Amino acid sequence: MKPKRKRRGNSRYYVFFVLILILLGATGTGVYMLLTNVSWFDITTISHSGNSIVPDSLITGILSEYQGTNLLKIRSSQIRSHFADFARIQKVSISKSFPQTLKVTFNEREGFLWLRTVEGELVAIDSDGLVLESFNGIISEDLPVVGTFLSVAQLKAGQNPNKPYLTRIINFHKRISDEAPEFLPHISEYYMISDEIHIVDARHGTSIIPAQKNLADQFRRYLFVQDNGNIARRSTVDLRYDKQVVVKEGRL
Repeated sequence: MKPKRKRRGNSRYYVFFVLILILLGATGTGVYMLLTNVSWFDITTISHSGNSIVPDSLITGILSEYQGTNLLKIRSSQIRSHFADFARIQKVSISKSFPQTLKVTFNEREGFLWLRTVEGELVAIDSDGLVLESFNGIISEDLPVVGTFLSVAQLKAGQNPNKPYLTRIINFHKRISDEAPEFLPHISEYYMISDEIHIVDARHGTSIIPAQKNLADQFRRYLFVQDNGNIARRSTVDLRYDKQVVVKEGRL
């Protein structure tokens, strides 16, 4: 018997298929390189949105270097890297609108509290205690103030001071936001005395020692007594007693 000849058809098709793939890849790469070097996709319009604290002029100055750059050459990670060191900026989204428009959208971290430093400066933190930048010395956020013994040099943007009393105040402010949000406009300031949180009434200057339970009910009782009673300004109101509003003369 004659030995059977090996079939080579399948291997020829395999080689042909690989060559086609290589040809298509080379063609695609060539087309891409060609498009990245033509002026059809050179950026003529750059727009940004979503920022309220970070100045437009600062963002425009950073993005202006991409004017005239081919859209296909720009990597989103490259643009994000310019804003990575801004604690205020939480997220940067980039979209390319062909043929010649670049759009950048910002999500900013919102201020939660102001920290007053020993120098008297106000520095914003977010709800996680992260220090945020303030730009051009403009205070545009209406937030309660927390008195601290920290200096400006100790409050670096993007870092958390990690002070236990600050953590307590942040958590308590979150609790008020959840349980008694209608009372938030009445809060001017927080401070600590003898390990107790005190609140300064924004309207009357009264010092309030808040309740630990039935928080919303006790705030409502306080507001009723304040509006209908005779609480002297700059007195202390203790709400820690159940269903009672205890008024003490002067600040503690």
